[in-house]
Amino acid sequence: MIAFDIVDGRHRAARPCGRLLWNAADESWRIRIAEDAQPADVPFLLALALKRGEREIGMPWAARWVEERLVPAGRQNLGEILRAHGLREYDAVALLAEGRGACSHDDFVLRGPYDPETRPSAPDARKALRLSVGSAIAQCRKRQGLTQMQLAERAAVDQAIVSRIERGRANPTLDLIADLATALGVESKMILETSQGGE
Repeated sequence: MIAFDIVDGRHRAARPCGRLLWNAADESWRIRIAEDAQPADVPFLLALALKRGEREIGMPWAARWVEERLVPAGRQNLGEILRAHGLREYDAVALLAEGRGACSHDDFVLRGPYDPETRPSAPDARKALRLSVGSAIAQCRKRQGLTQMQLAERAAVDQAIVSRIERGRANPTLDLIADLATALGVESKMILETSQGGE
């Protein structure tokens, strides 16, 4: 199984509104629409399914949605296109990855591919990142013998914000991480590296 996240390409940090799945065993496409997605949040074909109360689209409609995002296999200059992408033969998954699934019909693109069995869902990954950044800030603060209140005063923020960040309950901006790093006398890079297991 191979998966792509379906996202609104107009927003850099857009949350996936669905997931496109390729099953190589039976050569089928399937689309799962995110539980919190509304018709206005998804491509037109998916919005039609949502209006019917469906959150999963199988063959042949999923394949038709994919075909809109691919160079047609019968295209006259297909050889040139494949060479430009470093491919020897037509590979729909590789072409989707190379072109990000962009299409002239809408602004949605694909992120991936990835193995859905080993990759955490986007909300889980964001939560893990918040927890690791918060843990890195707490470790650095404790090494320096500072309380949360002292760090908050140095960074000119409320102590409750420091507490929420350290517990992974807040989504700090890079500017706020930089302010906390400065208050701790370290570079922002060090906090981010520590959160990724670099220390």
